[in-house]
Amino acid sequence: MENNDESHLNQPGTGLLITETRIQVLLEEYRAMYGLLMFRLDVIDRRVPAVGGTLAAILASATAMPEDTRIAFLLGLPLAAIGLIQSVCQHAQSKEDHLRRIDEIERLVNALAGEVLLVFQSQHPNRHRQPGGRSGFGTVLNVLTAVLIMLGASGVVAGRTDLLRESAFLSGYYGYLVAVTAMALGIVGRFRIYRYERPLQTGSPIFRESGLPGA
Repeated sequence: MENNDESHLNQPGTGLLITETRIQVLLEEYRAMYGLLMFRLDVIDRRVPAVGGTLAAILASATAMPEDTRIAFLLGLPLAAIGLIQSVCQHAQSKEDHLRRIDEIERLVNALAGEVLLVFQSQHPNRHRQPGGRSGFGTVLNVLTAVLIMLGASGVVAGRTDLLRESAFLSGYYGYLVAVTAMALGIVGRFRIYRYERPLQTGSPIFRESGLPGA
């Protein structure tokens, strides 16, 4: 009779799993989340400086280009800079999601185990202070600074380009740079107020049973 009861606990769709099985499932997700977190950090730490350096090198060499080619680059670089900061914010936002889910898993495992076993993220002193953690938010600010400098330098190079300076297109280009700057600030502003929200359908009964936030 006892074996039949245990079999019932592990039947799919019953929603009743033994505590050890629940903890094992959560720890597997925990490992997966940390793997994704390391991927995001790798992208931010390695790929972003490479792309940013390439854009800066193109801008630095723009003065040696023929003027028609230079204008093409001056038009394209601001859009590339927007793409760069958008990509950084997306990775930092995903990093925020991973950190918050890791936090949840730690508290779930602790609740199931009846003692504090996992503490790194759930008791981190800087949790929730900045989206994406200190490294993610700091990288976003650094990239924003580099983008603003790049946009300002584009304006200087444009002012020294005869084809633009001697026509009405120069003021239009400056307006273009202002619009791109506003876009960059808007992207970072939206990231700054971003908060992770767990879908309602994934609400865990463990939270409700334990009185933990996030039920």
